[in-house]
Amino acid sequence: MEVLIEYENGTRFTATCDGHKAVTGKGDDGDSSRDGMWPAQLFVGSLGMCIGGYVASYCKHHKIPCDDLRVELNRDTARAPSRTTRVTAKIHLGAKISQKDAEAILRVADQCHITNSIRQSMEVVCLLVSHAGEERHAI
Repeated sequence: MEVLIEYENGTRFTATCDGHKAVTGKGDDGDSSRDGMWPAQLFVGSLGMCIGGYVASYCKHHKIPCDDLRVELNRDTARAPSRTTRVTAKIHLGAKISQKDAEAILRVADQCHITNSIRQSMEVVCLLVSHAGEERHAI
């Protein structure tokens, strides 16, 4: 298992992977300090962190200062079916860079793992495991 998602209460879930934790949603226990981003916000945030990682790697490899690197994301949504239809990522970098480096940074940003996964029509398969331990395909 790569990531384990566990229900807490309300709409709050905890994701655990290799000892790291992320919390999403809002609990109904009154402990707002335990609440987290909504899953769609975390999804967009993951995309931005992936883009940022690729850009930071490029900058470090090419000795471009990136201590002030920020990725600002905005998303457009649709209601039926509920989904994110577009994400705009603005990469903020304070360093003075050439046109050649700017173009390369945008190419690198465009190749992050999550971007490629979305663009290549990633498949999602849901299985239901009953208390008896039987796996069943969900429709």
